[in-house]
Amino acid sequence: MEDLPTVEERLATAPSFRGVVNMVGATNPLQRKRIRAMLASRDASYFEFAESMSRSLEATFMREPDDARAAAAAYDELCFEILREQIRFRKTGVYRLDDAAEANDTVYADPIRMRRYLIGLLLTYLFWPNHYELFRHFRRGIAALRPRRGLEVGAGHGLFTAELMRQHPGLDLTVLDISESSLEVTRAFLAAFDVASRTIRFRLADFMGPDVDLPEFDLIVMGEVVEHVNDAEGLLRRARALLAPGGTLYLTTCANCPAADHIYYFGSPADIRFLLDRAGFDVVEELVLPAEAVPVERWEAERITVNYGAFLRKSAEREPAAVDLK
Repeated sequence: MEDLPTVEERLATAPSFRGVVNMVGATNPLQRKRIRAMLASRDASYFEFAESMSRSLEATFMREPDDARAAAAAYDELCFEILREQIRFRKTGVYRLDDAAEANDTVYADPIRMRRYLIGLLLTYLFWPNHYELFRHFRRGIAALRPRRGLEVGAGHGLFTAELMRQHPGLDLTVLDISESSLEVTRAFLAAFDVASRTIRFRLADFMGPDVDLPEFDLIVMGEVVEHVNDAEGLLRRARALLAPGGTLYLTTCANCPAADHIYYFGSPADIRFLLDRAGFDVVEELVLPAEAVPVERWEAERITVNYGAFLRKSAEREPAAVDLK
């Protein structure tokens, strides 16, 4: 049997990615050990993705040595912050914040913190297997769609936006975010990926704002948005109202995943599915990824972080459940 390539042999074919790996490892030796162990199980398609993304990082957020060190530090800070929040959550059973307005004041409205947070989050798609698998799920799923008018709510780091426009370059796309820093990162990342943005409208606005006038869309993308709001059901109902007949909502979220700006709590994938059903959606295809190798029946009791992604359609059989106003 032919021996599989070693991690070093794989990295030799991906020099830009190797540079990112080395920079992150130099920032934190513990990260180097964990990343090397993860890379040993990755296939050739992962290294192709990682090299392409790393070249884009070199063209934007890691162009100069100081920028590269800052990006690696931002990733390390994000990992430490998530670990700290997980320890706290395991003890208390609740997220640190319970109001999106406070998250906006402490995170989204701070341009320096927001930019570092987004750059660190972008690097997780290289080094966190669950995030990479969610991106692959999105990439495969949108290939089967033929959207004409799209809306992305909460663009964040711009990776999903870039892939959407790469596959559907003629898409009439609106990118809406509550953070100007987020929109700036998205624009920079699209430019690095050489993605034509002439058909993209960037809007600084609150999706739930009463004065936000939007048309119907046949594709709506909400990556890691639901857990950041007070009224997750209201958010989903708003998306459903804007979805054209036969349209698709792509959504990612998570259960038991504390973070500095996570507000809405799901205890399990069943909680997520229940809310989607109440909001009037059918799940067409879903991906459920626990962060630890723990049997499914123990996820909720042990508060295991679970990443969730799904392609959704409006339910053909029912309207959203009535809201109880009592």
